[in-house]
Amino acid sequence: MSDPWLDQLRRLHDEDKAKHEAKKTKKPEKPPESRANEILRKSQAHQSLRDVQKFLLNGGGTLDIFDKDDDYDRGVTLAWQGPISEARKPDINDPEPYNYILVGVRNDTLWVNGKRMADIKPATLKAALLEASKNPEQEKRDKL
Repeated sequence: MSDPWLDQLRRLHDEDKAKHEAKKTKKPEKPPESRANEILRKSQAHQSLRDVQKFLLNGGGTLDIFDKDDDYDRGVTLAWQGPISEARKPDINDPEPYNYILVGVRNDTLWVNGKRMADIKPATLKAALLEASKNPEQEKRDKL
């Protein structure tokens, strides 16, 4: 004979166990920085900017990765001074403007030079980088 009271206690125990097992198997939410890294990796942002540096700038300029700032959780920038055909590494003592292309992640969204990307597919990023290469952003320098 089964005691209904004991069956209810067993059922409570089993429900509680199932609830806690589900919590153990649930993946913890990633912090914004690791999600940003994942998005940059999936979009192939670093490699694509390397290709821009190699083929557009003939290896000139500098490629940098930065962590969280006011605008992005993580990002990659390609910066140079001079015209594309004579690109050189930025020099703080040179008053000529810096040209740059910035790929950043904010709130799980990929951005290129302040323009939001529809998705994180490498082909979408490459198209955006081509457009950004035609008209890169500039940071004006103060005359020394």
